Amino acid sequence: MKVKDVMRTSVIVLPQNATLKDVLDRFIKNHLDSLPIIDAAQRVVGFITIDDLVEIFLPRYYEILRDFSALEDKGQLASLFNQAFQGLDTPHEQLILAADVMNSDIHWISQEDSLVEAAAHLQVQNFERLPVVDKDQKLVGLISDFEVILALLRGAPSSNGQRPTSDVKARK
Repeated sequence: MKVKDVMRTSVIVLPQNATLKDVLDRFIKNHLDSLPIIDAAQRVVGFITIDDLVEIFLPRYYEILRDFSALEDKGQLASLFNQAFQGLDTPHEQLILAADVMNSDIHWISQEDSLVEAAAHLQVQNFERLPVVDKDQKLVGLISDFEVILALLRGAPSSNGQRPTSDVKARK
């Protein structure tokens, strides 16, 4: 089975000259965890993840959460989070671009590659999603661990050469 058989083709993207405000708006409005950044020729030039935004706007977020269980919270942690991000100042909104915050050291996968190749790329990159490109390196979709695993499970023959079936009946 190939990547093109299971990839997601409806993908929200932004151009590399989009502002950081545009990036935030896209993440929030569409409940995204990652966002491909493209150039004028629709080629993937970068990727922004929710972790990238956390590093920019809430740099101590993971440290605070890690230490949370060891601390007795008397409202201090909530106030740290409330003060951490108040938004962008209007004059600075246009100065920071997607190209400034994107990870440009990414790999993509071809729509013609196998699912096993996609799984290997996802593992190496330590991303949950990868951009999928055509022969001209134009973005045509996204593939995630979720889609790869489901497709492999769906298509995995059992030891007797047949697809697994379930004896479990749905409850009503």
